[in-house]
Amino acid sequence: IGVVGGGRGSSFVNGGANGSGGRVPLQMGTLSKAIGAYGGYLCASKPVIDLIRTRCRTLIYSTALPPGTVAAAIAALDLIRDDPEYAALPLKKAKDFTAMLGLADAESPIVPIVLGDTQRTLDASKTLEDEGFLVIAIRPPTVPDGTARLRVTFTAAHDDDDIARLAERIKPLIIDAP
Repeated sequence: IGVVGGGRGSSFVNGGANGSGGRVPLQMGTLSKAIGAYGGYLCASKPVIDLIRTRCRTLIYSTALPPGTVAAAIAALDLIRDDPEYAALPLKKAKDFTAMLGLADAESPIVPIVLGDTQRTLDASKTLEDEGFLVIAIRPPTVPDGTARLRVTFTAAHDDDDIARLAERIKPLIIDAP
């Protein structure tokens, strides 16, 4: 599962333990990106899970996820399992988008477009919103000074024509970026 697919995750893409073939005693993941819910999960041996249940303060003093959120996550997992081609669409759409812009091949369905200047990035986000695109501006302190960016996030439901139109609107911003 995950935005990269195939159970590899970003650790695999970035050459981490999963990518090197090493055994991972504890695997942690989020339900917020590929799954579209919130919360997370841990996979480990029973002794490790038992230790976490009795010693991990952040688990002991937190509450369980709402049943509706858990049901939504399970339904999303069912979709991913039952239709892997559909689950692969967000990454394919991101790759198509970066190809339209002449950028490096996307590694995930979340594509950063670094514009640098914070105000310019906020203005670009607002202009795109006025044209019907929800493209969030990410700025300091979330990212280092001088690296403000637009975050473009793709889903399987995004229309190819809309993606092409977005690429045409963003292309001039990239050309003018420092």
